[in-house]
Amino acid sequence: MNKPPTEREVLRRIYEMYESTYPGVHNERSRGENDPYLSIDVEAVAKKLNCKPELLFGYLYYHLDAKHRYQQSDGTKVHLFAIKVGNKRHGVNFPYLSAILANHDLEHRRQLWSIGLSMLALVLSAAAIVAQIVTAM
Repeated sequence: MNKPPTEREVLRRIYEMYESTYPGVHNERSRGENDPYLSIDVEAVAKKLNCKPELLFGYLYYHLDAKHRYQQSDGTKVHLFAIKVGNKRHGVNFPYLSAILANHDLEHRRQLWSIGLSMLALVLSAAAIVAQIVTAM
């Protein structure tokens, strides 16, 4: 059995697969449509993540959207993932996804630095103990 993908892995995969298509079709007069939602292919993303599409859909809809959706002061709800947005099926709020992913990446780097510095402190402590034992002999 494969391990389920983490939130960071899911968001990273969607970002990598759809970053080039945002904000829509470019032409010389326009930068693309001004719609934050992109339609994603849940089956294709699930295949890249090596998980079942039903599991990924449930993760996006029942967990990630519930965790990250919020209500603006005018009462408008902002969703990370919606089953249908306008004529788009399985819509992801791409700028919001990008912001959440950036926060995950920042936290990941902080954790790596913490682990790295802890390992360095451990090595230095062990070296100090060894040096103390060697000089005591």
